[in-house]
This record gives sequence, structure tokens and C-alpha cells, in this order.
Amino acid sequence: IDHIRRDYVNGWLANDSETILNLFSNDATIVPSGLNPISGIANIENYWFPNDSSETTIHSYSVELLSLSGSDSIAYSLEKGTLNFTYTKGDFTMTKQSASHATTVYKKSETGNWKITTRMWTTLKN
Repeated sequence: IDHIRRDYVNGWLANDSETILNLFSNDATIVPSGLNPISGIANIENYWFPNDSSETTIHSYSVELLSLSGSDSIAYSLEKGTLNFTYTKGDFTMTKQSASHATTVYKKSETGNWKITTRMWTTLKN
């Protein structure tokens, strides 16, 4: 699970969509702050990496582990993260810095590999 957590952060810093998406199960769900759940790897990919000529550049991303617990086949982590990014689409550009709390649920597959099944986060007010 520590490898998954590290690969998740490093994947975002490298803008490596393949690494990020491969950490999730095919039926995973994400729950972005203030939005409805997004289920299924194809829908998650479309949310995070839309094919719409937009570009997101991650300037910094760090995640502090607050708690990690679980059993032989399921685990969860509670984390606090900080993110600084720029989003550009056409003539529109937005730079944002935010802090959030996240809960991630991991499940071990029958082959023994851990995958993220659920990740939800809430953005903290400045």
C-alpha cells in the first residue's frame, strides 16, 4: 500500500495517466470534493484526463499519511494533501493551490495485488 500511495503522488507529479489509472481497480469509484461519485475506470479517466484539448500541470503535490489500517484483504488510509496546479483550456487559464483530506480504500485481488477501489476527498477552506 505504501508503494501505491507513493506511485499515486509520483504519477501526478510526472503527469503519467497510465501509472495513476493502473493503481485503480476497473470498478473503482472516486468521489471528488462537492461532486457525485464517478465509477468505473473509463469514467475516472475521462474525468481526470479528458480528451478535450485541456492541459493540467501539477506544480507540487504532497500527501501526509494520517492513518492506515485494515486486514489481509482490505485496507484504508486517511490522508492530508496539498496540491498546486495550473489548468489551461483555450484562452482560459487557472492556477489553484488547495489542501484536502482524503480517504482511500484498497482491496487485495485474488492474484494478491492491491488496488484502489475507492478514493474520496474534500477540499479544505483556506
